[in-house]
Amino acid sequence: MEKESTTIWHLYSDGMRSDIPFGTEEAKCFAWNSIAICAWRENVTLLVITINDTHFHLLAEATPVRIGKFKDLLKQRLHRHMGKSDAIHLSCDRTDDRTSALARFMYVYRNCLDFYHKLPGEYPWGCGNIYFSEKKNFYKGTKIKNLSYRVFRSIFRTHYPLPAEWVCDEKGKILPECFIDIQRVETLFGSVRAFIAFLYVRKEDEMAMKQLINRNYLEHRSILDLRRMGNELSRRIHGRHLEKLSLEQRIGIAARMIRQGQAGKNASLAKALFLKPEDLQFLL
Repeated sequence: MEKESTTIWHLYSDGMRSDIPFGTEEAKCFAWNSIAICAWRENVTLLVITINDTHFHLLAEATPVRIGKFKDLLKQRLHRHMGKSDAIHLSCDRTDDRTSALARFMYVYRNCLDFYHKLPGEYPWGCGNIYFSEKKNFYKGTKIKNLSYRVFRSIFRTHYPLPAEWVCDEKGKILPECFIDIQRVETLFGSVRAFIAFLYVRKEDEMAMKQLINRNYLEHRSILDLRRMGNELSRRIHGRHLEKLSLEQRIGIAARMIRQGQAGKNASLAKALFLKPEDLQFLL
């Protein structure tokens, strides 16, 4: 049987949420460590991560099977921590060539600029200045092997054994240089000049990528997820379950979901709201 080849993937959570699932330092730390732990468990290579208040982005290298297992394990872990069965929706886009992979890398690396308004190297929940640095030994903190089992469990909330040489800071955050494959990133870019060139991408290119990511996210949303949101809107607006609404009211729910950026105008939304695709034809 032929061995599956690895590919670079862009994995991200819902960036159009109305709540702030990672709004606290504790929530960001749990998500950050969860990404590291799940990637280690599923043998997925992480290249870059940025976590903000409402969502996160990461770039990883893995086979399709392993990235799928990583995605499912991460989602399960986040759901269990947040106490909601529908807490997080994850999307995963495959990159088809090196240029696309580098552009996606910079999109993730620079994502904090949308809300932090400082250089990525200064943002604590990104990968900072670990790439193309002459100093390769960044570790300053406590090694996992020096933690008691009780402290280990309270920080990482897992029984799964992690590398003894990994280091966490005083907040319990696993340092990025422990689990980010810095050398792979540097090989991918080839030179610091290429890294800098991609760092200063044109604003219109970045906006186009953001629109593509949002469109892909909306396309990937499951029918059950869309139906749940439709029912929430239906109960709030009409005080009734979605199935008990008139055709006109259900089309109104669809229009609102599209306007609010919760869904795309596609067959999945129509099916979720008990409509036909042609019912959405004239919605803006």
